[in-house]
Amino acid sequence: MKKTLERLRHRVCLYAKTEKETEFGELTYDYENCLTLWAEILPVRGKEETIDGQSVRADVTHKITVRMGAIKEPRSDMYFMYKGQKYEVLYFMPQYRYNDLIVFYCKIILETEEDY
Repeated sequence: MKKTLERLRHRVCLYAKTEKETEFGELTYDYENCLTLWAEILPVRGKEETIDGQSVRADVTHKITVRMGAIKEPRSDMYFMYKGQKYEVLYFMPQYRYNDLIVFYCKIILETEEDY
C-alpha cells in the first residue's frame, strides 16, 4: 500500500462542470476548480502527423491515477490542470490491481493565449 501512495507525487487541480444561473435567470454551465489532490501522471501514447498547410498535429494521451475516495462523483466532463497544462478526461475506470485507486485516461489540450 505504501508504495502505491508514494507514486501519487503530482499535485493536480480538478475542474468540474457546474450549473449556474445568469442575471437573466438562464442556466449556464461553467468549469470550477473543485479540489486539489495528489495524483500520478504517466504518458500512455502519442502520435504526430502532418496535416494540410504543413501543420503538425500531436495527439498525446496520459493516465492520471488518484485515490478512489478523493473524487466523490467522477465524471467524464471533468479536466485536470498540472503546471499550466490541461488534461481533458476521456474516460475512467477503477484500477483492478489496487482497489483503492481510480485511473483517468486523458488527452492533453494545448492552449495558447490566442485561444482566450
